[in-house]
Amino acid sequence: METVFEIVTPVFGIVLIGWVAARAGVFGKAAIDGISDFVFTIAIPLLLFRTLATAGLPDDIPWDVLLSYYLGVYAVFAVGMLIAAVLFRKGLSEQGAFAGSGCFSNAVLLGIPIILAVFGEAASVPLFLVIGVHNAVLLPLLVIVLGMGQSRTGAMLGGLRETLFDLIRNPLVIGLVGGVVYGRIGPPLPGPVDDIIRMLGTAGAPVALFVLGGTLARYRISGYIGEALVISVLKLVVQPLVVWMLATHVFGLETTWAWVVTLLSAMPTGVNVFIFANRYGAGTATAGTTIVLSTALGAGTISGLIWLIERS
Repeated sequence: METVFEIVTPVFGIVLIGWVAARAGVFGKAAIDGISDFVFTIAIPLLLFRTLATAGLPDDIPWDVLLSYYLGVYAVFAVGMLIAAVLFRKGLSEQGAFAGSGCFSNAVLLGIPIILAVFGEAASVPLFLVIGVHNAVLLPLLVIVLGMGQSRTGAMLGGLRETLFDLIRNPLVIGLVGGVVYGRIGPPLPGPVDDIIRMLGTAGAPVALFVLGGTLARYRISGYIGEALVISVLKLVVQPLVVWMLATHVFGLETTWAWVVTLLSAMPTGVNVFIFANRYGAGTATAGTTIVLSTALGAGTISGLIWLIERS
């Protein structure tokens, strides 16, 4: 348990420092957004690029890793839609926001620092492959459901087109593709270049945690506690259980890779769902409340999962 404490405390401690700094006005919205731009456009893409360029990727795409994670995510999305419709009597757009909040992990800001702290470089390949296609696999589904729920075919098609362009320009996708291609055909990275990329990439994880805290300071518990609690259970308990079952009993992943996708799926709800819910005017309050609640509860559930990993 001491090891779990040593891993989790610094991670959520930096998140708390970022939250306090933002709430106290030491770092305003513009400052947090600027640091976030550094994380998402420079530090993490370079970390992803360097890892995949030097990791010695498998000759074939590890579809079993991707399927273990994303089939689990889609399953939870379907369950979330059903719960929102039957239990909470939500319309289709609100069902999409509800279900999306239950399956979109905070993969970059929280997932990368925690998983690298637990597994080190052994987690790099499965972690970054899953993260690299995260938005490409999940955002189109969310946009389709939100748009269909409002009978806005034009808005839905426009949203899909905008999402596609965003994905093509996404620095994480560029880092993923660039790292894979360079790892296949490029020469070894020159020493000074490798050092620059490594130093910038290494800064990504702790700075991402600080940004997460600063970002969380913008959200409030604004009602809908019951809905947010149900979503948090889906996100923090049900999804990792489903992914673990798929990884171990269906696809037979080796132990480390199975735990990597399981722990990634156990991350709290990310902000993407709130952004799209706000854009479509559906389920915004529930999504915002879920971000705060799932992150607070996630400190305990993630600690418990790491404890299980250490004893496996």
